[in-house]
Amino acid sequence: MTRIIDTTAAFDNFAKSAFLETPIMRGQRWVEDYEGAYPDVFEAFYAEQGQPERGNPLTRELSRVRAQVAEGGPATRKAIEEVDPAVAEALGVRTSPGPVHVLMVGQMNANALVGRLGGEVALFHCLEWFQSEEGTRVLVAHEDSHAWHEIALGEKPTEDAAWMAFSEGMAIQASRVVVPDRPEYDYFWYGHAGFEEWLPWCQENRQQLFDLFRAALDDPEAGETFFGGGLVEGRWRVGYFVADEIVRALDRPLPELVAMSVDEGRAAVRDQLNALA
Repeated sequence: MTRIIDTTAAFDNFAKSAFLETPIMRGQRWVEDYEGAYPDVFEAFYAEQGQPERGNPLTRELSRVRAQVAEGGPATRKAIEEVDPAVAEALGVRTSPGPVHVLMVGQMNANALVGRLGGEVALFHCLEWFQSEEGTRVLVAHEDSHAWHEIALGEKPTEDAAWMAFSEGMAIQASRVVVPDRPEYDYFWYGHAGFEEWLPWCQENRQQLFDLFRAALDDPEAGETFFGGGLVEGRWRVGYFVADEIVRALDRPLPELVAMSVDEGRAAVRDQLNALA
């Protein structure tokens, strides 16, 4: 059975009571009332995300975020309950228990991330990013595949560019299988508007992106550049396009990909990049 920790009631109680406070007091109440209600959750979340240097910027937008969480919380819970067992089946993972899912409000830094909670693999779903039910289903399938993959590996690999390409490419493939027939850009942007031209641009510049990724493969900053907040030719997150193309070209079933070791995954990416040169 899928396990879910839902912190949204605590967030709503905080938001209602802190609405008329000053920004400084809102930040203090966030820590005391919301984080204080789930200290283990936030300790685990910040262990993965990093402790913010300043107060949470979302405390200045409580009305908007509260409405987003009210809609996104139930939709995300439903998506988790439906998608989680489907992801495990698609990946051929038989390990039990599965990941712990946490519904929460984060720092607007990540839409979801995999960490550890009480020694178990946990998937933190940050509801301030919620856009739509269908986009959320794709996002849950993508991130849940990372969580199940980590359980199957029995370790959290170092996220160098080669491994990120393998892992992210596999997650995109899994989301297509579990949540089929969505617009193609949804598998990269999860329902966020304004990125419809991103995929055509990547397709038009496919070889250039492969060449740039291959050249940067051993750069310690390549992961952030291609998959994080960096820009490549003025575009964000083009590593996901490259990863999808590489793993798709491997033409191997998802259970076979999951069964590969970290070193085998990295080597497969490098071999495929050389084949595409």
